[in-house]
Amino acid sequence: MDRVRSGVDGLDQMLSGGFPKGGTYALLGFSGTGKSILGIQYIYKGAVDYDEPGVYILIEEDKDRFISNMAGFGWDLKSLEESEKISIIPYSKSLLGDIEASFDKGMNSDNPERAQRMREMLTVDSLYRQIAECVQKIGAKRVVIDSMTIVTMMTENQIMGRMQITWLIDKLRGLGLTTLITLEEGISYWRDIPFLCDGTIYLMLKEKEGIFARGLVIEKMRGTDHDTGMRPLKMDSPGGMIVYPDELVMSSPKH
Repeated sequence: MDRVRSGVDGLDQMLSGGFPKGGTYALLGFSGTGKSILGIQYIYKGAVDYDEPGVYILIEEDKDRFISNMAGFGWDLKSLEESEKISIIPYSKSLLGDIEASFDKGMNSDNPERAQRMREMLTVDSLYRQIAECVQKIGAKRVVIDSMTIVTMMTENQIMGRMQITWLIDKLRGLGLTTLITLEEGISYWRDIPFLCDGTIYLMLKEKEGIFARGLVIEKMRGTDHDTGMRPLKMDSPGGMIVYPDELVMSSPKH
């Protein structure tokens, strides 16, 4: 089986060498658990270490702020974009312009037509077309969608939303991409999506006696053996995410 390295020390060991190539994998967890860091590290390391260009879709977050925040890990995302090793797409703004201005004009209050227009534009079809254009331009092999939560929320019918996500996953697989999608725990239809993906990684913050520890567990990974323990992780600056596959959450990392 062909593998795609995650770029996260320790995680590939848990995955028996990496993600099975061509799959779609969900990163689940509450805000602040490290989903976006894992996602951009996957894209960054793919471009720098494995000669695999990647596309990072920012559904909501401001692009300049995101690049600035991630620079603290030693990742020069701007230079990688300039050399067409990666592409970071501020998806909502590319479709609708300044989101804050849209809200000021009443999209979220007394203008239901504008809200409906947003639903019509923020579709899996428009998302796929943007990804496909970038794949053609830079020869991307990896993609991260951060996050899929708001895309599911724009669909009022849960069954239709599930069908749309299935369609998107199939189309991305057809492009030869290995895809990560982030999902906020407990919001909208996120619970449906892991059933449609080839694997799920759950990121968490565990509390014990007033101390919080980060961790992750691979809940599902089709077609390969994988570790099933709740393993601790930490964020190094510079460096990024590190997972400790031989330890348990709430134990003290040995490294």
